[in-house]
Amino acid sequence: MNQKAYLRMMLVVTVAYGVLIALLAMFGVGGIGVVAIVGGIIVGLGWALTGVLAKRDPTT
Repeated sequence: MNQKAYLRMMLVVTVAYGVLIALLAMFGVGGIGVVAIVGGIIVGLGWALTGVLAKRDPTT
């Protein structure tokens, strides 16, 4: 997978995670804290991996 596609995928995952948390909060589902923590860690690791694997511009 190229870098551009991975960045788009991470953006979609982040937005979907935000929508999921919003829907769970709106409907008053119990255990939302656990979902938020676990999902936040997963999304954060994905963005960290994106930063580590980002292609560096050789001219800089």
